[in-house]
Amino acid sequence: MALALPAHAADTDCRPAGAEPAEIAAITPQATLRLRDGRELTLSHLLPPESTPEEDRETGSGKLRAWLAGQTMSWKPAGEPDRWGRIPANLFLQEPDRREPPFWLQAGLAQQGWAALWPGRMPAACLARLLAAERRAMAGARGHWAAEVQAGHLARLGSNPEGAIGQRMVIILRIRSVRSGRLGSFVNFVPSLHGSPSLFLTTRQMEAFRHAQRDPFSWQGKRVLLRFVVPVQGIGRIRIEGIDQLLPID
Repeated sequence: MALALPAHAADTDCRPAGAEPAEIAAITPQATLRLRDGRELTLSHLLPPESTPEEDRETGSGKLRAWLAGQTMSWKPAGEPDRWGRIPANLFLQEPDRREPPFWLQAGLAQQGWAALWPGRMPAACLARLLAAERRAMAGARGHWAAEVQAGHLARLGSNPEGAIGQRMVIILRIRSVRSGRLGSFVNFVPSLHGSPSLFLTTRQMEAFRHAQRDPFSWQGKRVLLRFVVPVQGIGRIRIEGIDQLLPID
């Protein structure tokens, strides 16, 4: 699934108007929110908790508890329930003094670096807000974007490649080279102690990059943000489904 497929032009999904009030009964170790009526919400458009290392999940749920304490929350569904019945939702928080309007929790988490962006079908304006928030966290090397955290992601991939199969990853890498092939182009990243990732881009994807005035051949030596699902073959043969999964950040 491509990462940026706007469902409509409006950005009402990430605005609090029309959101449903909610009472939180519990925040699970997986950083999902269980409501008093029994429904369970997941944070839409962010890397899912099951894609994060197990030792980091309790930290994430603890941060959520601290942030939500004393706040009024409302929510809007952002898709169909998953196979466990959890509802992806956009969440909005109202500060106790009510001097400011409710804010979009996803943007706040992205700006603090507490979560990485993994958008699905969403309005383009909402995607732009999340990308801008994420870039602020990246510039400050906060949370997910700290150098030691990024190095840890690659280390886990190298030490347990089979355990990482199927997981979603969001990491910063530096491009070593881009070369053309018969069916597409190969992007090779600077090697690390934990392996040398490579990415295959189809001819159609290369055409889409150039149409968007983003030519990967101009990114050699630069850092990029890569969102991908770890394939069975390992990180040496990464593929992406949409051009917004590979973004230059330098």
